[in-house]
Amino acid sequence: MEENSAPKRRQLSLSAVARFLLLGVVAYTLIAAAFSFVFLKRIETQANFTRDVQIPLILTQTRNAVKIERLSSLVRSIFLAKDRRLERQIQLQIQALAQGFSFDHNGFLVERSQKVAEEAKTIAKLRQQARDKENATQPSPSANSIDARAVDELDRLATQAYERAIRDLDAMGTQLSGDAAVVADNIASEIQNSAGYMQVGWLLILVVPGLFAVTILIAAKHHLAAPIGAAIKNLERIGRNEPVLTLERLPLISELAMIDAAIVAYGQVSDDLHRTNSILQGLAEKDPLTGLANRRTFESYLAAVLTRPAISSPGVAIMMIDIDHFKSVNDTFGHLAGDRSLVAVANVLTSVPWQANHLAARYGGEEFVVVLEECSLEQAIERAEWLRRSVQELNIETGTGPFLRLTASVGVAVASSVSDQPPDIIARADRALYTAKKNGRNNVQVASLDIGISKAG
Repeated sequence: MEENSAPKRRQLSLSAVARFLLLGVVAYTLIAAAFSFVFLKRIETQANFTRDVQIPLILTQTRNAVKIERLSSLVRSIFLAKDRRLERQIQLQIQALAQGFSFDHNGFLVERSQKVAEEAKTIAKLRQQARDKENATQPSPSANSIDARAVDELDRLATQAYERAIRDLDAMGTQLSGDAAVVADNIASEIQNSAGYMQVGWLLILVVPGLFAVTILIAAKHHLAAPIGAAIKNLERIGRNEPVLTLERLPLISELAMIDAAIVAYGQVSDDLHRTNSILQGLAEKDPLTGLANRRTFESYLAAVLTRPAISSPGVAIMMIDIDHFKSVNDTFGHLAGDRSLVAVANVLTSVPWQANHLAARYGGEEFVVVLEECSLEQAIERAEWLRRSVQELNIETGTGPFLRLTASVGVAVASSVSDQPPDIIARADRALYTAKKNGRNNVQVASLDIGISKAG
């Protein structure tokens, strides 16, 4: 919290004010002193409670938000990892973070974090089983086909475990936001109750005639009402996710200065939580490596497009793109060159003149997908071929020798009515992609057609 730039003044407690009033009218002072003492104790109790309980609770919530953000990043990393040693390291980090929630005695966070750790363990196990299947030598093509289906099933189970982990992380973030709102409401209620007691007290003080009453009212306005009103306004600003404002002058009453400092600190922590939630939301929608939309965002977008009341002619096209021989890129040049290749292809997808509403996303591994609205089959083929040529023209730096050249296979499918469901059109595009790879790679194939675009030279 930034320190107040105004000159520091000597502060008074309400008990000192009561002793000063005692020098005036004895009868009036006894009543005012009793009220002041009770009000002081209430303010002190609230200030101490805020300092000893609320602020540590806020700091704990901030730490938990950072842990959740880190867990989310690690879960995505283990889902995308291709190396067993890396998966093991990430799994140990996830387990350590999950165990850290036990110190906060929050049963919900402890339970969900343990579930996330178990899902991460499941992902790593399924990935290892898939690698074992891929590395096993099979005696016949039919056995290879069975192993390929088994690998696909393991990948599907790993994706489901990943999605469950992300849902648990989202639930943990939602609870933290709710807890922060409860803390803000409690502080606001305490301040408002104090303001109510103060108003009753000043009604009694108003009966004192003359200049003494006027002096008391002026003092109350500047040294009590103004700081408390500013505190309430700051709480309202916190509720609207706006930055808090510091007082131009430090309150004369030390307890009110303590409350003002606590609210300003809470406002800054609340702003940090809001930014953290925004970051988590961004991570949930984008692929961290390429910056494209992730698979979940793509599936939501495609479902929204296909469930509109009517799909205007010419239709909605799906292009599935797979980098050819990508495993050999990682094996030959290393994963850094592989990441550069993925980013380069993603840059091509974002620079293509699609001439239509579209969404480009990373589907998983070295696969990408593009959704094109108001796009005919002929237009989709033309753009897929343009994309294939653009990938073929890329020069990727390897850092160890000549530039790396890539090729891509593309499968195209078009939906022209609301009867087409997302899984169906994705399956058609995937089958077309499989045909393109089967026909020698580096070509474009169209779903439900016997011919494709010729292979590039």
